Amino acid sequence: MKTITLKTGEEFFEYLENLSKKLGKPKSQIIREAVIEYGEKIKREKIHQKMEKLARQLSKDKNYLKEIKEFEDLSVNL
Repeated sequence: MKTITLKTGEEFFEYLENLSKKLGKPKSQIIREAVIEYGEKIKREKIHQKMEKLARQLSKDKNYLKEIKEFEDLSVNL
C-alpha cells in the first residue's frame, strides 16, 4: 500500500478525528472512501450532463420523437 501525506488545518483535522471516533473507522479509510465517492459523483455528473445535451439535441429531431411515441405505443400494447 502507498502512503500519502496530507496537510490540513486544525479544524479539518479535528472534524476528521471526531468522525473517525464516531464511525469507528481509521481516518485513512474515511479519506479513501470519501475520495472514491467524490470520483463516482463526478462521473455521474458528467453522464448526466451528456444525457441532458443529447436529450436537447434529440428533442429537435421530429423523427426521433415519432419513433419514441411509436415505441411507447408498442410497449403499452404488449
